[in-house]
Amino acid sequence: MCTFLIDIKTIQMNKKVIIAILLAFVACIPVFSQTSSSLPIWERKSAPAVILGRYVDREPGDKDKHPSYWGNSESLKGSGYPELTFDSVAGTFTLTWDICYPLKHDFSGWSVMLFPGDTVSVDFNKKAFEAYQAYNRETPYDSVTTPKLQELWKKAIHIEGASFDLPLPIHMKSMKLGYTREFATAHYHDTLDEWRELCWNEFQDVVNQLDSIDLTPEEKEFQRMLIEQDYLRKLRDYTFSKKIYDLTKDPDSLAMFQKEFTFKDPHAPELTYYRSTLGFFAYLKRSQIDDGKLYIQANGLEDSPLGRWFKELDEAKAVMAQAKANQPVDESQLNALSPEFQAQIREVQALLKQEAADSEGKRCELPEGTPQEWLPKIVAEHKGHIVFVDFWATWCGPCRKGMKEMETVKDELRKRGVDFVYITDTSSDANDWLKIVAQHAGDHYIVPQEKMNVMQIPEYDNAIPHYLIYDREGKLVKAIIGWTGVEKMMEELSKVE
Repeated sequence: MCTFLIDIKTIQMNKKVIIAILLAFVACIPVFSQTSSSLPIWERKSAPAVILGRYVDREPGDKDKHPSYWGNSESLKGSGYPELTFDSVAGTFTLTWDICYPLKHDFSGWSVMLFPGDTVSVDFNKKAFEAYQAYNRETPYDSVTTPKLQELWKKAIHIEGASFDLPLPIHMKSMKLGYTREFATAHYHDTLDEWRELCWNEFQDVVNQLDSIDLTPEEKEFQRMLIEQDYLRKLRDYTFSKKIYDLTKDPDSLAMFQKEFTFKDPHAPELTYYRSTLGFFAYLKRSQIDDGKLYIQANGLEDSPLGRWFKELDEAKAVMAQAKANQPVDESQLNALSPEFQAQIREVQALLKQEAADSEGKRCELPEGTPQEWLPKIVAEHKGHIVFVDFWATWCGPCRKGMKEMETVKDELRKRGVDFVYITDTSSDANDWLKIVAQHAGDHYIVPQEKMNVMQIPEYDNAIPHYLIYDREGKLVKAIIGWTGVEKMMEELSKVE
């Protein structure tokens, strides 16, 4: 903090003092202030964002499928997938996200930017989009082909109410779409410094290309963030380039390369994404978000706007995990969070407090004690019964498939004295979890996500579905990795007396 004691008479008599004071005051302003942006203003709140889509080239008898889409890996509430309604006859679809920060929503081959509270309209011409994709695959970008590509894009997709990706005449070297064997071989012996300069030189070349393209300030800023994200991804690929096509069989050399890697970057001051929380646009998937956090930490940018926001998000996720796992949350913990995070956590708390009518399953609280004690204590509650433990998540397709198929034999197994225990973690969506509890008889638990590995689950390798079978004395007799089908499960359960 800077403090100034000012003598008014001195100021009146000496203009140089005024200048000196102003310069000193400017020096006290934080370096990483929230910079202005040409992108849409992000109002910090929790609110639905809606995509209203329709196929415009439908013919009588067409029954379209909804477009493929990806989830939001950083969703505070859980699974991160939107609510979907789809009319295959009318060719319309609606996607509703409950979000508390901007989200880039990726479809297959195109994407839109969503803010909390947005309503976005998308007119989708399927045949024109197929023509666009075919031309894009077969034709390299240049000054002649790019206008044609953009023309096909405009025929394929019309978006109102959001920013979106554009086909741009930007050339990127072989790193963009993967590695050729020749490229990997040529750079196999690069040191980290050499690799970083290779990535940086390409980054500068692409930025220069971007500056020469006629774009709106909003479009240019958005594309710049994506290019910066691409630069960080390529830094991360330093060790991957050593492994590609099995170019090395020497684990010691690979370990040396991995040990050498760091996100410490002399070029960090020349990037812009971390100077605004809108830089979150650049981080769309789990690996990219982790890279961004590591880059911020390695370069001492924790006090930048984006660094502070990541910290806020992590703190909110920790409190949400407590709420989902039915662990007590102090009001002071909630009040310390930004209002948009508070709103989502309070909503989940209220949801979990609701009593479910006619529920097949039972919502259970975790036993007292350490995470290592939870599983043995849960199994001990069923002494005298065979215990079938199912580790799953609401977002896991094979998990849901296994639960559904086991319902066909559950009555038979329960008559034999088999008890069902379902354990998920806080990555699951709370609302979807309650629906599953209502549909599947058994004891249901939610564990804080970071505690799953701490529980020391037998033969668990951070992958689900995962199943454990215990005998009537509480002894583990079988661990099953992945859904193997009802017949396999019944075969294993029949071995237990």
